[in-house]
Amino acid sequence: MTPYSDGRDETGASAGAGSGADASFSIRRMLLIALLVAMELALAAVESMLPPLLQLPGIKLGLANIITLVAFAMLPKRQVALVVSMRLVLAGLILGSFLTPVFWISCGGGALSFCVMAVLHGRRLISVIGVSLAGAASHNLGQLAVVYLLLDNGGVFYYLPWLLIWSIPMGLFTGYSAGSAISALRKTGISDKMER
Repeated sequence: MTPYSDGRDETGASAGAGSGADASFSIRRMLLIALLVAMELALAAVESMLPPLLQLPGIKLGLANIITLVAFAMLPKRQVALVVSMRLVLAGLILGSFLTPVFWISCGGGALSFCVMAVLHGRRLISVIGVSLAGAASHNLGQLAVVYLLLDNGGVFYYLPWLLIWSIPMGLFTGYSAGSAISALRKTGISDKMER
């Protein structure tokens, strides 16, 4: 293993440190996950109180996706999946929609969006804004797919072009916001430490 300049090896543990260092690192990671989940829930709550942008269902800013994009820069992908899953479940419980059709529609959008962003994140030619745009479009597609399964009506996909068009400004907004946040975190060194 190649040590870091501060004496840590590639696992992030200090040289010569025992289980105590590993435990503190795990606790730090769990605290970060909890913080990211709380921030996603807070932004989702704020968005739920905002007036609708348009008189069309399904068109939202997607503020929680800002935190998801930041999480990709700070955590392994499987832990980002945990952040997204916990946000969906907790939001469903808090809003009273858990296991209702609205919950499954949200899960469909969130799951497909996460999978697409996980595949694209880290690729050299794709920026945070590009990942955000793909995530916004796939989120709408995932939601419509679940609506189709619930209603067994292919007519719902006639609504897809409108959702894809409006996913562009929403994806640009969340991508730019997340990119600014990630740049600020990297200047402080926090992001690099968590990635280790």
